[in-house]
Amino acid sequence: MKKLMLLFLVILSSHCWAQTSQEEITKIVTKQESDWNKNDMLSYANSFTDDATLINFLGLFWKGKSEIINQFKLINDCCIKPTQIKLDIADTRFINNQTAIVYIKETLIAKQDYQVPEKIVKKGSVDHKMITAIFSKQENIWKILSMQVTQIVPLPPR
Repeated sequence: MKKLMLLFLVILSSHCWAQTSQEEITKIVTKQESDWNKNDMLSYANSFTDDATLINFLGLFWKGKSEIINQFKLINDCCIKPTQIKLDIADTRFINNQTAIVYIKETLIAKQDYQVPEKIVKKGSVDHKMITAIFSKQENIWKILSMQVTQIVPLPPR
């Protein structure tokens, strides 16, 4: 009976751990959405570890929180400020109690016309992306260790 009770407690505690971790990760994703929409890219970048990597949807590779911040500063006026995003967690896979892979659907809406290389994005345009983020729990705090953003394009008609 003691073994059965111990097993029950282990299962219950692991369920509570995953639920709490999921809630913490959801708060980070929600905060990133809010930070982007308030155009507070410094706060947005604070969700990353100091040694994080980010591959944006153009395939540019940024290494370290300071480079991520600097790159966001460079593209802020052209490509971030005129947009708003909606982030929805599609799935979370806990590898262990310190590592999680999180799949996030991003919907980006142009609040005004803006220019990017080779085109002008019109107000009201909507882009969809999938984000794969690796979260790491360090010193009891979840942070993003790695993120890759993939543009979703409609399939051509057959």
